[in-house]
Formats: sequence, C-alpha cells, structure tokens
Amino acid sequence: MKIKQGFSLKEIEGQSVIVGDKTIKSSFNTVITLTDTTAFLWNMLASGNATKEEMLKGLLSTFDISVVLALNDIDVFIRTLKDNGILE
Repeated sequence: MKIKQGFSLKEIEGQSVIVGDKTIKSSFNTVITLTDTTAFLWNMLASGNATKEEMLKGLLSTFDISVVLALNDIDVFIRTLKDNGILE
C-alpha cells in the first residue's frame, strides 16, 4: 500500500491531520484527524510500500496494544484512506 502523491501529515493545534496540497485541494475537502497509532501507520506508509503484516509488527513493537486492537486500527485506517482516495 502506498499513499498517493499530494497528501501529507501535518500537525495543527496539537492534532495530526491529513491534508492535501494545492493540486488536490479541490477534490479533497475532508479533515482526517489521526490518533498516535494511525499517525504511526501513516508514517510507515509514507516511508515506503508497507504491508499489513509490517504495520502490525510495527504497532505491536511500538505501542502497548493487543493484536486484535492493532488489526482493527489497521483495517479502519486503510478503509478510511481508500474511501477518501488517498491510497494508490
């Protein structure tokens, strides 16, 4: 999975949010606020083509989180990115 060009993670008033650059602002008018775990997943995707298994391993080694909760976070996050046209 890979993030489409033109999207980035910004911190606004202490919140991590996904924003679109000027080339996609007209087609992306949604604000997506991220939790610590989903910001971590974003950074994994932004740094390369991360797999679901790699994201799971990353969450489990970085956060005090159960496998079930980690898998749920990954699934919801991926679905949100796909539904908003952010993933290639």
